[in-house]
Amino acid sequence: MKPILIVEDEAIEREALRDWLTDDGYEVETAEEGEKALEAITERDFGIVILDLKLPGKDGIEVLREAKEKRPQLKGVIITAYPSVETAVAATKEGAIDYLPKPFDLNQLEKIIRDTLGPVQVEIRSKAAPEEVVVQLPVVEETKVEEEKVEETIAIAPEAIPAHLKQGKTLFEAGRYQEALKEFEAILSTAPGNIETRVWIRKTKEVIAAPKVGVVAEGEAVAEEARPKECLWMKMGLVSYRICARNYDCLTCEFDQMMQDKMASGATPELDQALERFKKLPGSQRLCRYALKGDVSYRLCTRLFQCSTCEFGQMMEDAMQQKLAKLQARREALLRKEQKAKA
Repeated sequence: MKPILIVEDEAIEREALRDWLTDDGYEVETAEEGEKALEAITERDFGIVILDLKLPGKDGIEVLREAKEKRPQLKGVIITAYPSVETAVAATKEGAIDYLPKPFDLNQLEKIIRDTLGPVQVEIRSKAAPEEVVVQLPVVEETKVEEEKVEETIAIAPEAIPAHLKQGKTLFEAGRYQEALKEFEAILSTAPGNIETRVWIRKTKEVIAAPKVGVVAEGEAVAEEARPKECLWMKMGLVSYRICARNYDCLTCEFDQMMQDKMASGATPELDQALERFKKLPGSQRLCRYALKGDVSYRLCTRLFQCSTCEFGQMMEDAMQQKLAKLQARREALLRKEQKAKA
C-alpha cells in the first residue's frame, strides 16, 4: 500500500493525525509546509496527501495543484478550520477528492483513506507453541496492570462528550493538567476518532512534560510549572492553535506582522468569520490584545483587533518601541564597556 503524506503546520494536530493513522497500520510521513511537501512528493510516490488549507507560503490548494502535476494519480484531501464555498470549489477544481471542515471525526477521514487506498493488510500470525507460552508467563503480570488501568478510565456516554471536553479545557486553563488529561482520555475511550480531543491530549502532555523552574534568588517566588504560552492570535480566536515563541514580543514576530497585514487588507474570509464570532461575544469578553498579553490589567477592544487604527494601540506600540530602543542602547553600552575592559 502506498504511504500517506500529512501536510499541516500546527505540530500538535499534525502529530495527532499521524499517530491515529500509524496506529491503524498505515505508513505515514509528515510535512509542515508546502515546499517540503512537494520535495517529499517528488522523491516518493504517495497514495494520498492530506493538506491543511492555510499553510506558510503556498496554501494547500496551490500545493495540491503542483503535486498533481508531479504525480497525476495522487489523491488529495483538503482540511481547514475556515471552510468556505469558494475554497471548496477551488479544491474540487484542483482534483481534491474531499474537503473536510475542522473539527472533523478521524473515523470520517479514515473512511476516505480506506475507500481510496483499500483496507490495511493485517499480518496473521500463528499461535505460540505451548513451550513458548510457559516461557512468556511473566508478561501476564504486565497485562493485568494494563487491564486495571483501563478499568480506571471514566466511562462516558457519547452525548456527554461535549460536557467532558469543556470540563477538560476548564481544568487545563486552571492548571490542573492531570485531571484535564483524565477527562480527555475518557472521551478518547468512547470516541477515538475525535481529533479535537487528540489535540488537547497532546497539548496537555506537553505541558505536563515541561520542566519546572526553580528559585533564582533569595526572596524571589518559586515559579509555577512551565507552561507554553498560547499565541495572542489564538487567544483572540483567530487561529485554531499556535504557541508563542517570542514571549509576547509581537513587534519582532513575523507571524504577528503577517496577521496584522491580513487584518488591514480586509480580504480574508476566514478572518471575517472569526471576527463575526468575536462580535457575538458579550461585551465584557471582548478584551483588547494588550489585556490578553497582560500589558494592561483590563481594557476592551473597540476596533475588532485592527490595532493599526486604534489610538491606544499606537500609544502602546510607541511605548514598546521606546522600551526596545532603551534595551538596545543598554546592550550597546555594555558591549562598549566590555570591549574597553579587554583593550
